[in-house]
Amino acid sequence: MKYLTLIFVLILCSCSNGQKKTDIEGLTIDPKIKSQVEKHIVQQLEFEGAGDFMQVYGNSLNMESYENDSLIVSSTDFSKKLPFRSFYFWNKDTLGINGAFGIFGGTGFYIRIAAKKAELFHMLSSDDFPTYAYKKNDSLIMRLEVPCSDTKIVLSEIPDSTKNQIIYGLVEFKSSDFYSASGAFLEGEEPKRKKTRNNMKIYFKSGLLKMNE
Repeated sequence: MKYLTLIFVLILCSCSNGQKKTDIEGLTIDPKIKSQVEKHIVQQLEFEGAGDFMQVYGNSLNMESYENDSLIVSSTDFSKKLPFRSFYFWNKDTLGINGAFGIFGGTGFYIRIAAKKAELFHMLSSDDFPTYAYKKNDSLIMRLEVPCSDTKIVLSEIPDSTKNQIIYGLVEFKSSDFYSASGAFLEGEEPKRKKTRNNMKIYFKSGLLKMNE
């Protein structure tokens, strides 16, 4: 009888923390994540117009960045807010969620949820010229989705594909190595590349991406 009572208490405790079971691998649903997100993001008036298309706001940067295996950036000052954009979209039965520091190009994440599996990538994009490569001798491209390890994905909910909702979330990851070229270079010139990897923890909110019809 004591064992049955103990099991019952454990079940109650597990249900009271706000998390919900999901059959999507690699994903936790927790509506309480919204309150944590709101501690890290702030509305910024200069970006209000972007709200017609996507969510743009100030966000805390929590990142460790390595170049050639040496730590060059460690940012945990949450009092500073950097421009951050985020949105989600549906492509048939696949849900994609993007979030990045920067208004045009940027550094952040991409979540792909399909076939009851959630995958998290470190996303990097350039707004002017090809900057990134997966491997040292690959051609430079504008957008990279780098595989990650030690990943964590928490969402407040899975949005209804027929509605325009705001969802809240948290991602954590350690990216695999990738290569980046900095600065402008002439056509035909081979820019110097640096081996790079980033560890990030990002709180975010996302709305449905609104496309011009």
